[in-house]
Formats: sequence, structure tokens, C-alpha cells
Amino acid sequence: MTEYTWATDAFEHASEAYPEECCGLIIDLDGIETYWKCKNISGAYKEKSFVIDPLDWADGEDQGDVLAIVHSHPDGLFEFSEADKISCKYNDLPFYLVDPKSESIIKINPDDIND
Repeated sequence: MTEYTWATDAFEHASEAYPEECCGLIIDLDGIETYWKCKNISGAYKEKSFVIDPLDWADGEDQGDVLAIVHSHPDGLFEFSEADKISCKYNDLPFYLVDPKSESIIKINPDDIND
């Protein structure tokens, strides 16, 4: 597995959020990729989807450049959903999926997605 400086923080957040999906950002803080924990505001659907709180996004963006979006799929398949792929393409940012149980991370880039 590729080593990510932010992995432990993302795994901890995913474990804390269980059974809901966690979500966060990777922020460039002084040249270090850092996990920025965000609140999932997707209402009644938090176990199967995520919406990053815009205030959390703005706070992260105030600290550094947003490099990527991170989330989890609790008790779901460890693969990107069609909604993930559409969001990745739309936001033009890499998406990471984290699984705290296996401490695994997968990544998809906007350019990897066919229209």
C-alpha cells in the first residue's frame, strides 16, 4: 500500500463515524498532505452517502489548497460508486475511499473516468 501521511487520521474518522460514511478533504498545509475532517450533512442517508458541510470545506480551504476528497463506505463495497465517479469528475479532484477495518485506501482521478 502507498503510504499516506494522512491515512491514520482518515481511518480514525471513518471508525468514529461508523455506521455513517465519513468525509473529509486532503489539504496542503505547508507542503504536507493533511486530512481535514468534515461533517457529513447528507441527512437521513448518512449510511449510504455523504455531503461535505460547506462550512467545513471553507475552513479547510482557508488553511491550504484542497487536493482531494476522502470518504468511507461502511459495510458497503470497497469500490467507487457511480455517484462517487460523477462527483469526482464534477469536482475535478481525486477521490479516496478508506476502509478502517482493513486499513486500505483506493484512489480514483477525474481523468480515469470515462464520460
